Amino acid sequence: MLPRSITRAGAIARRAHAARIAGAALLACAALSACNGSKPASADTPAPAPAPANAGAPAASATPPAAPADPAPFATPNAPPPPAPEGAVLLTKPALHVQRCDPAHPCPKLLQPAGEAHCRGLELSGVKGWRLPDVEEAKRFAGADLDDKDGFHWTRSAYADDDKQAWIVDPTSGSATTVPRDRKPFTIRCVISP
Repeated sequence: MLPRSITRAGAIARRAHAARIAGAALLACAALSACNGSKPASADTPAPAPAPANAGAPAASATPPAAPADPAPFATPNAPPPPAPEGAVLLTKPALHVQRCDPAHPCPKLLQPAGEAHCRGLELSGVKGWRLPDVEEAKRFAGADLDDKDGFHWTRSAYADDDKQAWIVDPTSGSATTVPRDRKPFTIRCVISP
């Protein structure tokens, strides 16, 4: 049998623990407004709450703001993309401006690295920030109203097995393959996401 002082200390510790739990339940109840006016069993003597870390800051409201009666779903963006600049067309879903390659805004035939530099320096109607398309974007050229679609077009997409190669796409036939970036000039048709 344990000495009386040890059992008494254990009983005191158990009561203190129960008081801390009751105090925490009361605080949680108040913060969540979930008690509907009822109190935990030992709410008469809750343990003192520890001082918050930001004791000098103004106190925040203990109850969250009331939700609207009929919350509306998040708005989905449905604004149309801006019109394509002169010398480009707009492809939709997702929106993409594509260089038309008309006589006033021709698309040169270059090696892929020179094509990337060409697109970075391109400005159509004051719009800058053009780039080479990725493979999937270049495949979308097939149904677009573009000039000079015949033949392979460079993309910015690297071949997964050899990053010295990039994908080329023929929008007319739908063919796609990879070649070394510095092997042969192909059409450079620049794109930009509006």
